[in-house]
Amino acid sequence: MEPKDDDYWNDTANKSFNFDDDEVAILEVPGTNRRSLFSEDNTSEVNYPSAQSELPLHLLISEQDLASVLADQSRHEVPLPKGISIEEEVKLLRKKLQHFSYAPSTDSTMAMLILGKPCSLEMFRSLREKEDLLDAAIASGNGNAILKVVLFLEKTLKKKLFYRLLQFRPEAVSHYINYMAIRLRVSECTDLLVFLGRHHEASLLQFSIYVRSTTNIEFKRQRLKKISADYFSQPGANSFYAQLVTNYINLIEFQIAKQHSVSTGSTVSILDRSVLETLFCVCSSYKWGDTSLQTNENPFKLAESHQVSQSQLEWIALNERAQRQAWLDFEHIFEKKAWLNLKQKSFNVHIPLDKTILRLFALHAPEPVLTNFLAKVDDAQRRLALARKVNAKKGIVDALVALKDRGELENYRDSLGAGTGERFYAENALKTMNNKWKSDAIKLIK
Repeated sequence: MEPKDDDYWNDTANKSFNFDDDEVAILEVPGTNRRSLFSEDNTSEVNYPSAQSELPLHLLISEQDLASVLADQSRHEVPLPKGISIEEEVKLLRKKLQHFSYAPSTDSTMAMLILGKPCSLEMFRSLREKEDLLDAAIASGNGNAILKVVLFLEKTLKKKLFYRLLQFRPEAVSHYINYMAIRLRVSECTDLLVFLGRHHEASLLQFSIYVRSTTNIEFKRQRLKKISADYFSQPGANSFYAQLVTNYINLIEFQIAKQHSVSTGSTVSILDRSVLETLFCVCSSYKWGDTSLQTNENPFKLAESHQVSQSQLEWIALNERAQRQAWLDFEHIFEKKAWLNLKQKSFNVHIPLDKTILRLFALHAPEPVLTNFLAKVDDAQRRLALARKVNAKKGIVDALVALKDRGELENYRDSLGAGTGERFYAENALKTMNNKWKSDAIKLIK
């Protein structure tokens, strides 16, 4: 560097940039009263001079966070100047040592944590200082700051004292529990929740962690059985969640037994599947219509034991049987024997018929299957619209007969190919209508 440059930087008349010097220039506008940087601004965005229509600053960052940013930028370490005396250098070093020997203010520490700056908390040694630091982190509302302080307290305090600090600070507990649950620190989560008297949450947390964290089905079964015995089988346990855990254990045991019975050549695994996925697999292997089978691999029994609704069971069975093109099995899914007359069957479907028919059409069901379901639609006008939508020709004819629309039926007959089965079906329907009208006319004359 040339001597001229040294003279420039050492000259006291040349001042370095300082945020404090420009504070008035930033917050004051010539000719107006001084106002806060974040005062109400009702000016429309189209009046901003920027061509990009920039958002007002107070919508991007809060006033408190901006103050932290400005304060952090104004704090910088001044390097030791060259050519100073040993006494002055000792004073500067002593000042730095003093900075690292005493705890800084909680406000400055929070500003560093919020900004993501490297910040050591080791200077907060007393319990009071640590408690104030935790309260300041909670007041900041910054999750990262809260978690860093909590982890610092966990490392530097005895467990009982640490738990007491968290006892009346639910925000800190929430962040800490979530942190440990993600890292599968199950025992620490449970100990804290039990200490806080939240036994119900401790049991549910263990249940959710072990359900999601391992694919070892046998280990999962053993852990869930222990959780059930320790928490959900005790007096006062929530009956709903107790039944939920029991059902899940029963499902796992059913899957293990089912998987063992599957042939070794099968590549499909039923283990660790949901109830509905398991039900789909059971529907594929069940011998529909064989009333002699009273095994546990009955889809109706499985659905009943796991509170699967009738509409869910029917929808899963419909999709599975349709994919296998096992259309004859629909009789055993939707037709039930009457209680008083076992030889008589009644059609019973819990899924909306419109949705059922459209789904069968999407799965390429043959026309007789579609016609059979269309016949169950009571409203003839709605039946006609559905039949036309799925192009079920016999269904269209039956709907027109039900509507007694002879003219439309004749037009539809003429649109069908000559010599086709659908054409003969339409002609027979017209003859039936003619005969019925003649019979009704004769009755009226008599």
